[in-house]
Amino acid sequence: MKSLRRLIPFARPYRWVVILFLFTDVLPVLMELVAPRALQFVIDQGIKPRDMHAIWQGALIMLAAALVGTLATLGQGFCRAWLSQGLAFDMRTALFAHVQSFSFGNLDHMQTGQLMTRLSSDVDVVRHLLSSGAALMLRAVLMIAGSMVMLFLTDWQLALVVLALLPVAALIIGWVLRVARPLFLIVQQKLSALNTIVQENLAGVEVVKAFVRERFEIDRFEDHNVAYMGQQVRVGRLMAVAMPALNTLTNLGIVAIIWLGGLSVTGGRLTVGELVAFNSYLMIGMTPLLMLSNMLASVSQAEASAQRILEVLDTQPLVQPANAPYTGRLSGQVTFEDVTFGYDGNGGEPVLDGVSFAVAPGQQVALLGATGSGKSTLVNLIPRFYDVIGGHIYVNGVNVRDWAPDTLRGQVGMVLQQTTLFSGTVRENIAYGRPDATLEEVMAAAKAAQAHDFIMAMPGGYEGIVEARGANLSGGQKQRIAIARALLVQPGILVLDDSTSAVDLDTEFHIQRALDELMAGHTTFVIAQRINSVLNADQILILDHGRIAAQGTHRELLETSPIYREIYELQLGDGVTI
Repeated sequence: MKSLRRLIPFARPYRWVVILFLFTDVLPVLMELVAPRALQFVIDQGIKPRDMHAIWQGALIMLAAALVGTLATLGQGFCRAWLSQGLAFDMRTALFAHVQSFSFGNLDHMQTGQLMTRLSSDVDVVRHLLSSGAALMLRAVLMIAGSMVMLFLTDWQLALVVLALLPVAALIIGWVLRVARPLFLIVQQKLSALNTIVQENLAGVEVVKAFVRERFEIDRFEDHNVAYMGQQVRVGRLMAVAMPALNTLTNLGIVAIIWLGGLSVTGGRLTVGELVAFNSYLMIGMTPLLMLSNMLASVSQAEASAQRILEVLDTQPLVQPANAPYTGRLSGQVTFEDVTFGYDGNGGEPVLDGVSFAVAPGQQVALLGATGSGKSTLVNLIPRFYDVIGGHIYVNGVNVRDWAPDTLRGQVGMVLQQTTLFSGTVRENIAYGRPDATLEEVMAAAKAAQAHDFIMAMPGGYEGIVEARGANLSGGQKQRIAIARALLVQPGILVLDDSTSAVDLDTEFHIQRALDELMAGHTTFVIAQRINSVLNADQILILDHGRIAAQGTHRELLETSPIYREIYELQLGDGVTI
């Protein structure tokens, strides 16, 4: 219950709803406890002496209690709906907002499917318990306690027999709780794994089709689905054992009470009405006891889900802002001093090792190197998506750790290697970093990115719909929209991570010319596979296994770097002119 208790503060904004909810939960129980007494009155004071006035009086009391209980239950339904959906809304919002604060390093450790399960299934399980489940458990406890009080008031000797059964029931319920919690935790883990399989398959459906791996994907899904089903079956078996045990205990109690109570009636110690009332209270108390094992099993499930929710909420962003963060304007000066960096899951191998270079404001820097040499990692460190392991990175002469992350990133335009677009209009996608941009500004950025013509050819133009992940656009069109999106924020530093790989040479040439004009006086980092797109760069860095193997201008590197010269000759031919 520790994890669930930590989520109870989510109910604080609804304290008046909770109070009304509790009132409407208690009132029907009280009305239900009135009915057996009224029935006893009817039998002993009405039926036996044949007094119709007493019969009508008892019947009216029972009818009034039923009406009050019905109205209270109706009000509780409204309160439950409000409280339940409010809790789910607030928990999902808190989870989603917290995930937005995560750095790339946090997200590297979390699979999308697992996060989706926490935001959907786990929240629903906890929501159900804190609203409907809590109400049912409270009502069950009140009915058991209230019926025990009434049993003792009716006949304390028979009540002692019932009381002797409660420790046995408590042992059974305690066993269910102890065994069920780890089982439910595994259930949610299996569901997360299943969701991850589905998410990966849908995201990579093109690869699946290209390699004809549909059968493999179906088998992989079935394996995880069987594991999930098997775990659910194990939980079902547990409940299948618990319910008959409690049911047997209840039936034994009823048989004992009927036998002993019958003896008491024939002996004149109890009236028929008292025995009927006693049995009614016994059923009122035993029925929720039978349900309580199922309810408490749902507590175990909700505790497991709450633990998984708190795993996300308790995760601190790996990139933390400084106590007094710097919030100035970015000039474009960038300095790397002996920077070392490695990913946690990379076996301790550094991706960057002792990297040092300096970039003056307004310079264009090109990064070349083989796949895995550290080019994308290097540019991701500039806006502090990750913190370095060793060394320092300075922007404007200020350590990136001392910048306010939002201020720094807001002035760095990123066109990442993996182009991401969102469902919405073309205009919304381009203006993603500047939602207040005018249509003219959006169009100017699109023209610079050579995207204006194909946008105007789309149905709706700039108000045309972009499907999720840009499914209705080609790779080149998505890249050009991404470039326009970065240009619109007028960044002090622009990062282009292989951002023209999907466009033709002519389009790339026009994009480069526009960038040269727009980014004049602004610093640009370009990761490129085509060497002809970086010939005019102020600096070219050649990365090899995380180190700078060569550094200089195009002409300098042709003279001094065998690696660069080899790349140049392979792409542009052997006729080299310096």
